[in-house]
Amino acid sequence: MPHIAEMILNLRYRGRPDPLRRRHPFSEDIESTHAILFNPRYSKRRKRTAYKQWLESYQPCVFGRVAAKNQFVFVCLIEEDEILRMRRGDNDLRETIQDHRQVWKRHALDGASSSFLILLVLPSLVDKQPGPELKEICRRLLELYMEVEPIPDDTIVPQREYVFLRRGAKVLKFSTLPNVFCTQADGRWWHDHRTPGGVMTTSNALGHFAYARQGLDTVGDKEKAGHLENAMRTIGNAFPGPDGRKPRGLVHCPATWLVKSEDGETSPLRDTSPFKAYSPDHYQGYFNTDHLIPSAFFREERDPKNLNVFDDLSLRYIFDGAADPAGHAELMAGIEAGAYEVRRNMDRLPDFADPERTGPMSDVVRGRLEHWLTDRLAQRLTP
Repeated sequence: MPHIAEMILNLRYRGRPDPLRRRHPFSEDIESTHAILFNPRYSKRRKRTAYKQWLESYQPCVFGRVAAKNQFVFVCLIEEDEILRMRRGDNDLRETIQDHRQVWKRHALDGASSSFLILLVLPSLVDKQPGPELKEICRRLLELYMEVEPIPDDTIVPQREYVFLRRGAKVLKFSTLPNVFCTQADGRWWHDHRTPGGVMTTSNALGHFAYARQGLDTVGDKEKAGHLENAMRTIGNAFPGPDGRKPRGLVHCPATWLVKSEDGETSPLRDTSPFKAYSPDHYQGYFNTDHLIPSAFFREERDPKNLNVFDDLSLRYIFDGAADPAGHAELMAGIEAGAYEVRRNMDRLPDFADPERTGPMSDVVRGRLEHWLTDRLAQRLTP
């Protein structure tokens, strides 16, 4: 199997330029963020800050925006030059991702982060046409992150990503599934899965966020209804144009949409909610939001003629523990985790960040972890 570095070089030198960009240049917010991400004069910390600022204002996911504004997003930013300089190729890239993954989980244990984001900054690839080569880079990134091989197209991988939250004497765990984003999505029918910089995968732990943001011991019906409304708002706002209207020339837009509620269907939303008329149970879309690699994304057309419709994409796990007990427990309510499982998920961290310590990490420890990550990466790079 080729390493990601080989895939990048192949697409850099053999990939076709994206003809869409002659007619539809990147959005201003993408271009302005690229001005920092692609500039070697800026530090990695400055680039992470610029990317978080983009998340706060421009990503369609309401949870993601709020998480970014509240500093609940942990960003693993890896640059193209670093990937190409890794001595052991994918082995070093995997180790770098796993280092960041465990530091994120350590932050999450204290309630300081609910979202993990891996951004590959690939300046030589953003203007290449989407296709099988780009899809393979995304697939390999997810395989290295999730430590699952292979990850087929259009499938739900049974292995979940877990993140932990200490609540008094017990620890709760919450599951999430990653989603993949690409710069090539900007202006295409899958615009709601765009990102500046190249390729990104994000894991958002909604239940963890619901507890941690407000310091709750339990998530009640009021909080669940609020998160359901935000999920519906995310779907409803998937791709507005600059003037709030659907862009011209995109038939399959938005990529996901709400459906009207049926007669007699009850809703936990308040009567004044703008989404009261829509089903709280499910929504529809041209891709399955639980698929790690939606094959429909990686096509050169701006808006392909034929896309399948997925008509039962679930919202019920957010608020209904009776209809979807397993999903509700794992994704919203949380499941009690044992000390061994917590330790195993953070077993590569240095002793000064021991997850068995009580109380939140100090700023000093957080700073030491940042230096630890930097040093670990430096050791893997050729001069």
